[in-house]
Amino acid sequence: MTNSSTAPAALAAFSAAAAAVGTVWQGALTRPSSRPEADARAMSDDGLVRAIEAIARLSRLAESLQARVAAELDDRCSGIAGDDLAKARGCTTPERLIAQLTAGRYVEAARLVAVGRATATHSSFAAETLPPKRPELARALHDGLLGLEAADVIRRFLDRVELRADPDELAASEAFLVERAPVVGVDGLGLLVKRLEARLDPDGVKPREDELRARRGLRIWQDRAGMVNVRGAFDPVNGAVVTSAIDALVGAELHRARDARAPQPTAAEPRGDQATSETRTIAQLNADALADLARHALGCSDVPTLRSVTVVVRADAEELVAGRGAATIDGIEQPVSLESVRELIGSAGISPMLVGRGELPLRLGRSARLFTTAQKLALAERDGGCAWPGCRRPPSHTEAHHIAWWGRDAGTTDLDNGILLCSHHHHRVHDDGWVVRVRDGRSWFIPPAHLDPQQVPRPGNRPVRPWRDHGARSRTPAVVVA
Repeated sequence: MTNSSTAPAALAAFSAAAAAVGTVWQGALTRPSSRPEADARAMSDDGLVRAIEAIARLSRLAESLQARVAAELDDRCSGIAGDDLAKARGCTTPERLIAQLTAGRYVEAARLVAVGRATATHSSFAAETLPPKRPELARALHDGLLGLEAADVIRRFLDRVELRADPDELAASEAFLVERAPVVGVDGLGLLVKRLEARLDPDGVKPREDELRARRGLRIWQDRAGMVNVRGAFDPVNGAVVTSAIDALVGAELHRARDARAPQPTAAEPRGDQATSETRTIAQLNADALADLARHALGCSDVPTLRSVTVVVRADAEELVAGRGAATIDGIEQPVSLESVRELIGSAGISPMLVGRGELPLRLGRSARLFTTAQKLALAERDGGCAWPGCRRPPSHTEAHHIAWWGRDAGTTDLDNGILLCSHHHHRVHDDGWVVRVRDGRSWFIPPAHLDPQQVPRPGNRPVRPWRDHGARSRTPAVVVA
């Protein structure tokens, strides 16, 4: 292994990361291991996690080096016979040569070339070195903070909106995505990209929405076994209504099942009967909820849970009046046009409600234990859903919890003491001993020492709001509740 102090400059970080893998690996072993395949079984729990992290960083740095040399290889393929590195080796394109050399797929080779070119420096006609086309992306990739797939998601988005976006906002979007990618991962980048694209290209929101609406459809048929099959797709607005209604019914059933399993306060009270406890899968609960909605529509039964169902649409109040911009629906990734928001308001017979400017009481102190609907909407405005780093549960799947506990710490029911967490991550915070802080309107999660000896704070989730991000002027969020 090349020593990091004597390695070529391009390999210094990679060599150091390789050495770190060896150190972490050795430190993770709890007993001697004579066989390579037995090493992982001999690691402690914390050591196994640290080994995976160290190997992942080494892998990201290896991908960065691959992208760098792929871009150079592409530069040396001119397409002219006798002056083309790929053709000289019997390949029609540089991507095919790379796929052959790596024993990989063509699409992976094309990704290496595209990311490599976007993050490589260039030479001017005067032989001056010019910065990469995507400088923030290049920095994160070469530092091992981003993997190739995440870098390509960001690159493709920036290339797609470049001609229609303001250069300063495009640069701010690049920095924002690079910052959030290590937290939300490749899957979470998809949501961020949709929201940012609506901001950078507001005129494209309605055409994209119309395209999705044109693709809506529902097919119902009976198979040979006698089962009635349902398969369909809904546009974002109608999909939000369907999803919210089914989620409300399923959520009520899950709460009922949880309460039935909970310990009773006294021995005299009967405990939940295991024989009658909830055994349905989520898919079965969804199917039963859809059937209950149909019965309710036919007047066969009443479903009181639906009275509390809300569809929350978020938009800038000024843009809502002007009719230009985009809005988001809690729990739905695809932004919608303000025209659809106005139609939703008209069809539901409701009015917009302003949150966060003093129109509704958002500080309750010790006068009430439970957070109000207005407070939960404001917390969703800050956290976007479950605030745990990388969690993608929407606001409808979370509950507002006191950061300083109501009973133990005499915590207050105020926004700066509230946090949205799904059930799983709420238990993680309490069971593992995480500390939550809110600074400058943003949540931070501090791990316990047994998970991270340095206790480096992890930034909590935050939504992409068209009226708030990238240094935009302060605006008033209008929360439309249907």
